[in-house]
Amino acid sequence: MHSHKHQDILLMRWALFSVTGIILIVVLYSVGVTPTWAQGLKEAMVPAPFLLGPEAPALSPGMGFLLCIALTLALVYDLLLIRGTFRKTAVLAAFLLLLACFTPVLGLWGVFFNPVPCLLSAGCAGILAILWPQPPPHSEPPPAHE
Repeated sequence: MHSHKHQDILLMRWALFSVTGIILIVVLYSVGVTPTWAQGLKEAMVPAPFLLGPEAPALSPGMGFLLCIALTLALVYDLLLIRGTFRKTAVLAAFLLLLACFTPVLGLWGVFFNPVPCLLSAGCAGILAILWPQPPPHSEPPPAHE
């Protein structure tokens, strides 16, 4: 059973790593980097096989930001509960690969999805969650002798 102190440390790390990833995308958006990447990605999807037109529906920046927050919070929480660096790395890699695959799949359906902010936010927070040293496993005290 986890102690109250362990839960507080887990919550603190979850908030710290998630907020770091979210701050990264806010800074990149305010500097103008992510809108430029989104425009470049949309232009790259104009030729075949995607044939994505300029009027293709896309997520609004607000909805994209909410999606980034939700994905980052969920990923970091899951990574903090997993033991082992290799397992965490495999989960992070699978998550980022699956997220990146949404762009071409939705592009074939005529919908534009910009995964760059979500990839950066979740990737940055996930790497922090992997690299931060884990607390030692909580051990139960030995039973008292009668």
